[in-house]
Amino acid sequence: MDRLAKWTILHRNTKRTIELVRGDLAQLPAEHAVDLLVISAFRNDYIPTTTSLIGSLHDAGISVQKLAEHKKLDLREEFSCWLSNSLPDRYAFRQVLCIESGWRGSPPEITDDLFRALTPCLLASIPEASVAMPLIGAGDQGWPASQMMEAILKAAISWINRGLQLRLLKIVVRSQAIAESALQQFREMQAQHSALETNQRSEFDLFISYCHKDSHAAETIVRGVQSTRPQARIFCDKSSLRAGASWLMQVAESLDNSKRVAALYTPDYWRSASCKDEFTAALARQNDIGQTVLFPIYYRSAAIPYLFRNLEYIDCRESNGLKLTEACHALGNSL
Repeated sequence: MDRLAKWTILHRNTKRTIELVRGDLAQLPAEHAVDLLVISAFRNDYIPTTTSLIGSLHDAGISVQKLAEHKKLDLREEFSCWLSNSLPDRYAFRQVLCIESGWRGSPPEITDDLFRALTPCLLASIPEASVAMPLIGAGDQGWPASQMMEAILKAAISWINRGLQLRLLKIVVRSQAIAESALQQFREMQAQHSALETNQRSEFDLFISYCHKDSHAAETIVRGVQSTRPQARIFCDKSSLRAGASWLMQVAESLDNSKRVAALYTPDYWRSASCKDEFTAALARQNDIGQTVLFPIYYRSAAIPYLFRNLEYIDCRESNGLKLTEACHALGNSL
């Protein structure tokens, strides 16, 4: 294995490191040992093809099919991933996290989903983890290595800044040509990091995280909070987005920097990938800063992912208007 580049980011006085490495990820040596190996697959399809990482793992004695039959955590419905049980000590990675299809869009567009999938595993099972992953999209799928490297680094830095407990991320490439392109992009982004990290703070006290099918309830929350705290600065995307700016960037910046995040629990909320993104990002920040960020409002009965069922919430089921009004007053008083 050849370490091509190293990038150390300081978050809340804790070092977070990203490395670019060239070599065979399935044959990771002991000096590059990690807690978690990230792989990708189509849903329930673990055929060890000759050009895939699953195939390389099979040649190294690891059957992803057998790992899938005895999962430690099955999070495919909530986060399109599952976590394996521990592997034998002879391997340089303790567990495998398999990200399955069901993502939104092309490989550059779903890199944020990859780190969203990592978040519950790191929070629940492997805090301060070291993780190795391939340069997704740049192999058989044929996406430019520089584009994939940029997307992965942007997503990794965003989630580290949110508080993702990722001690070390190794991005491993095998091809010399891909390595050269990836390295150039890695160095360019590393050099630009100070300019990218301007840390412009949003002007919001509260972020409303809701599914658009529940817009009426979200608007009720806005009015209810404002009746208690008239000067509250509230981000509710329909009324708060700036014309001409990136919608995704505005939402991410406002979410990460709002004092509180009100999550409106409904069946549609927990079926929405975007809502789960917002919830997971807020939870990661809450754990990171040790202060209450999330203010869940349980509005309609839903299947809450089991990792989140123990979080306290205000119970307003079933669409109880009086209880929702009381919750809004409590939320306004908490700002």
